[in-house]
Amino acid sequence: MKKTIACLLLLAMPLLSGCEQRLFHFLITIDQTPTFPIDQTGPFSQTVTITEQDVLRALNVPENATITGVDIESLSLRVVVKAGNQARAINVNGAVIENGQVKPLFNNKTETIPLVGVNVPFVGLNALIEDGVASLRNKINGYVKRIDSSTFTIRLNGTTVQATERALLDINLKIKATIKYDECLEVPLGEGGEDCNL
Repeated sequence: MKKTIACLLLLAMPLLSGCEQRLFHFLITIDQTPTFPIDQTGPFSQTVTITEQDVLRALNVPENATITGVDIESLSLRVVVKAGNQARAINVNGAVIENGQVKPLFNNKTETIPLVGVNVPFVGLNALIEDGVASLRNKINGYVKRIDSSTFTIRLNGTTVQATERALLDINLKIKATIKYDECLEVPLGEGGEDCNL
């Protein structure tokens, strides 16, 4: 509506002769950061359910836009240690669960994460597993295209390096995704874009 009004205002200027519908390509990035609270000695497992509403709240894609692609740019972890934590390090791996199917997402079993404090940065995950990444990408794609409304679960499994130590912490998993979409906009003649009828 604002774009149409702007075009009408521009038409009032003597040098412009009209408006037209033109196709433009857009790219937006979203970050989803579910938190997994851990309070366990030795092995632990925690899940977070992701809903369609969780993802759509993070987006600002117009309803008349056409989604052309969804890419998972990166996954990263941050461990926030709480008062009372005894563990000095953990190993952790993740999976996507949908309709009872478990798709491994990353495996950090061979790389120890030291628990150093509360103000730690996110650390990139390099041991990503394509099966889980594809499942995650498909779910986000289904949400933004409004063709999938079912929830899915991300599960973190792990263990303290010393089995007798208590882990009291939050694990934040940052999922960075890029959404590509096309939209036809009404703009002054000659203002760029492509033919909307292609």
